[in-house]
Amino acid sequence: MAASDFLLNLLSAALETAGESKLIEILQQLHDKNIDQYNTAIFGGHALVKALLPITAGTKTKIDDAIIKALDEAINQSAAANGVIFPE
Repeated sequence: MAASDFLLNLLSAALETAGESKLIEILQQLHDKNIDQYNTAIFGGHALVKALLPITAGTKTKIDDAIIKALDEAINQSAAANGVIFPE
């Protein structure tokens, strides 16, 4: 494992936590400002994450996993907080 990959793996958990928190905040601001744009972002983001999760699971680094997981969690928490239900 390269030194840069090692450092990124160490930082991935912190990035995931901080990123998730900030994304939830941003999504809520969007919701409060423009519900139509929020819905576009939340449904589009949900579809993007579902497509990327299997891809990032197969990579050697954890940083991409952390980024996509943070995005997934933020989208799901924001959706739950605002009564959005995703189709199965």
